[in-house]
Amino acid sequence: MTFTVDVRGSLSPPTIAYVYPFGLAYFDYQCSRYNLVGQEGDVDSEDEKEQLSESDIVIDVKYIKSLEAKDWKEQDHYRVLGIPNLRVKASTKDVKKAYKYMVLKCHPDKSQGNTKVDEEAFTCIQKAYEQLCVIDGKRAYDSIDPNFDNEVPNVTEHNKQNFYKVFGPVIERNAQWSINKNVPMLGSDSDEIDYVNDFYNFWYDFKSWREYSYLDEEERDKADCKEERRYLDKLNKQERVRRKKEKSTDCDSALIPLLKIVPKV
Repeated sequence: MTFTVDVRGSLSPPTIAYVYPFGLAYFDYQCSRYNLVGQEGDVDSEDEKEQLSESDIVIDVKYIKSLEAKDWKEQDHYRVLGIPNLRVKASTKDVKKAYKYMVLKCHPDKSQGNTKVDEEAFTCIQKAYEQLCVIDGKRAYDSIDPNFDNEVPNVTEHNKQNFYKVFGPVIERNAQWSINKNVPMLGSDSDEIDYVNDFYNFWYDFKSWREYSYLDEEERDKADCKEERRYLDKLNKQERVRRKKEKSTDCDSALIPLLKIVPKV
């Protein structure tokens, strides 16, 4: 059987259409890409329980629209995902939930209303999610989070007189970097001698997970060959070790004098 097609007129010229990922299928793809569990099998450990509700997510549209994709490493990833108050306390499950909510509210093609953003701003949302959705990426950013207070008050006579009130928050802040989860806090004059000894032993031998890969200057993805990538990896690793040693020295120089004046029992 033969068909005859009568074509009238001419075809319009081809156009380029930009299609942006959206929906649960894309979310599941991202989960598999970064070795996360998809929505059918979300399993979180005890310390990865979800603590976020949609009412906690704050969409800072003005901030997101001010961002440029090329400068994504300079952005506040938690603010971009609407969870600026959780920060290091956010679990990967919280990050995933925040991202899904931001996609629904901000996608340039699918969302409606005043929370809709353009393609470049939405790319910044994706970059924030990609950075925080896996443990290693999240720790890398948390380690250099500009919102973290690294300040240690000077050891003055006034601060000595108000020791627990002034320096207790310092110990509490820095406890978040501990590899060991059972971190002894700065207590009070009524603490038992065993607790005081445990406190000293722990903090003098403090082991931190804080690292500085987020500050890598050499972009290995732009390397032309395997040998060049290895060379850039080597440079980045050397720089990370230098930064960690430098930061550890800074921390020690601030905390060790503090430990030496902890009121004795």
